[in-house]
Amino acid sequence: MTLPAPLFLRLPAAIALTLVLLLLSGCAALLDRDDRDEPPSTEQLTAWDEHRQHIEALNDWEFESRAAVRTGVTGGSGSLDWTQVGPVSALSLRGPFDTGQISLTGTAERMLITDGKGNSRVSSDPVALLEEQTGWRVPLDRLQRWVRGLPTEPLAELRDGDFRLDDEGRLVRLSEADWELSYERYRDVSETVALPHFIEMKNEDVRIRLVIDRWLLEASDP
Repeated sequence: MTLPAPLFLRLPAAIALTLVLLLLSGCAALLDRDDRDEPPSTEQLTAWDEHRQHIEALNDWEFESRAAVRTGVTGGSGSLDWTQVGPVSALSLRGPFDTGQISLTGTAERMLITDGKGNSRVSSDPVALLEEQTGWRVPLDRLQRWVRGLPTEPLAELRDGDFRLDDEGRLVRLSEADWELSYERYRDVSETVALPHFIEMKNEDVRIRLVIDRWLLEASDP
């Protein structure tokens, strides 16, 4: 006696393939959701506190990076060099915008911005002025912490689904202020400090990718 083939095998190939794809996508969505919603373990939070303390103890630091920015259907690549001395930031941007280079010096509340033609302006709203020069609206007040793998709010004030830590207590993903950040790799910069090597930051309007090639720490670790 020959048994009839299961219903799935008797379906037309196109329908069967569609069902398989739907099943796989559903499983992937469940896995992704479970991964994002899983709260951090006690060990991860303990490792995070130690990691955070080492990073926040750094007063003076700098990095050199390659940057790729996309806004809508336009984009380009360039570089971002950053030097931090206490509360004062000095950023040098080279990219596809009109003047080719922009330098920013000051704090997130007040900055001197100089373009590639030597024109300088002081602004108490550097975010708006940077957007005017480049077309990129970037939260400079948060960026100083984000590039080091730190949120601007304490983890305890974020929902578990808004961040994810790796086994060494470092940020892998962060959702904050309508931005999504992912940290794919870290580099050991000293015996106690690991800092991001690859960062992606995006919102509805802008996507920024940074590959940080070189970190330099001026402050000694505690």
